Amino acid sequence: MIIALENEPPAQGQFEELLATVTEDGMNAGLLYETYCQSRYVVAAYDQGRLVGLGRVTDESGTCGEYQITVLQDYQSRDIETYMRKLLSMHRL
Repeated sequence: MIIALENEPPAQGQFEELLATVTEDGMNAGLLYETYCQSRYVVAAYDQGRLVGLGRVTDESGTCGEYQITVLQDYQSRDIETYMRKLLSMHRL
């Protein structure tokens, strides 16, 4: 398995599918998608074209490195979040 990391938001349909998989509270997917699209630093993780993780820098002005990262449960033991965090950190410099 090779996970591909891209520095841009996924398609809205993929985003909504990921969100539906990890949340049960009926979050406004459209509004949240716009938030990701407006973020300067975004990383999407794909397994054979399927979105399995998504992350962004939430505090672009500070140096504390606040991130919002979501990875599907089946992929959480594969260090994807660690690689996403490193890539997001590099783009902040």
